[in-house]
Amino acid sequence: MLQLRPARLQDTPGVLALVAEIYREYECVLDAENEEPHLLAPGAYFRRSGGEFWVVEENDVVKATVAVSLHGEAAELKTLYVHSSLRRQGWGDRLVTLATKYARGAGKSSLMLWSDTRFLDAHRLYRKMGFSECGERELHDSNNSREYGFTKSLL
Repeated sequence: MLQLRPARLQDTPGVLALVAEIYREYECVLDAENEEPHLLAPGAYFRRSGGEFWVVEENDVVKATVAVSLHGEAAELKTLYVHSSLRRQGWGDRLVTLATKYARGAGKSSLMLWSDTRFLDAHRLYRKMGFSECGERELHDSNNSREYGFTKSLL
């Protein structure tokens, strides 16, 4: 049975495995130590600033993740990853909605995110959920990543 809950430290290996698997779908390699250190203890990392990191797990296997980081008047949606076996079942919508409600509950006026330009399905989801594209940046990372920015008013 699928369970959505805040991440625990013991979820870290499962989070890393999920993200690495999804990176491989795009011929990318996860280098968490150097490029995604927030994944090494995700719950603690996001909670330090008042945010949260959630996992969807089934039989102790992490199948999806989402996080919210709080900054000033805005919040940032981070780390939305859904295993291929759960896609097109509404989990992306549910997780973005959870992050949106959390940010709104924290009194934030907007929710923003950055998404790799290769993640076209995610971009469709964000637009469907009311996000607007707001920029582009290069990460200069090992995967030669470029990202699109998206933002949504919470007022």
